[in-house]
Amino acid sequence: MELKTREPKCAGRWYPNKKQSIRFADNPVSSAVISPHAGFVYSGTVSLEAVSYVRKNRLWIFGTCHYETPQNGISIYYGDYSSSIGKANFPKNISEKDYSILKHYFSDEGHRTEEHSIENVLYCVNHFKETVEAFCSLIRISDENDFEKISDDIAQVWNKDDSIIISTDWNHFVPVKIANRLLDEASSYLINGDIPGLYRLCLKGMQEACGIDGLYLAYKILTKVSENTKFSILTETDSSKLEYDFGGLDSKTCVGYISARN
Repeated sequence: MELKTREPKCAGRWYPNKKQSIRFADNPVSSAVISPHAGFVYSGTVSLEAVSYVRKNRLWIFGTCHYETPQNGISIYYGDYSSSIGKANFPKNISEKDYSILKHYFSDEGHRTEEHSIENVLYCVNHFKETVEAFCSLIRISDENDFEKISDDIAQVWNKDDSIIISTDWNHFVPVKIANRLLDEASSYLINGDIPGLYRLCLKGMQEACGIDGLYLAYKILTKVSENTKFSILTETDSSKLEYDFGGLDSKTCVGYISARN
């Protein structure tokens, strides 16, 4: 399979074409962070804060598959993934053994479309490091056995300096009171490290969490590589509290965002 380069598809609309004046210290202290992927005007500052804490040696970016369902539950883009200010290079020094484990998941399916869940987060990564090595992955998994299999495979190729960015949005346009309650519930689960409980909550339809599959997969991987699975909440907010023109979005509705690090 020939390595490809995915050119930016969301630049200038979902996020700007250049760096912003917003600054956060580069704090390489976390092996996993949760970063929202809504348009930059909604969640850019929140995403930048989360990304500032993650190690940027070799990344696993877990995006949400909005448009196409990966055949194997995860689609790892076999190539370089670009934002308007930098890129994520597919790791060049992957061993033959690791390649043989992961090749089942290599694809560009879903990545051909306007897939903002990875590109928006990558833009924030590139604020701190113009070029990174990353496995850019779209996640949509429904079977517990698939979670186990995929997490086993990734755990086998995990390097001690690897880290995961989990791209999420927690609530899509629900009444503010409901969104705030659900954000509080999600934060409680994250702080206690009860990701399975949060995943079950979302499956019951009590919370619309865009990216919950990626979070649950990350939890499985972190457990198997003996990493911390509890998260510290950095920011918890919703779009109804931000001073932006939402283009006609009803002020009684919002999208909820959490940024966190483990």
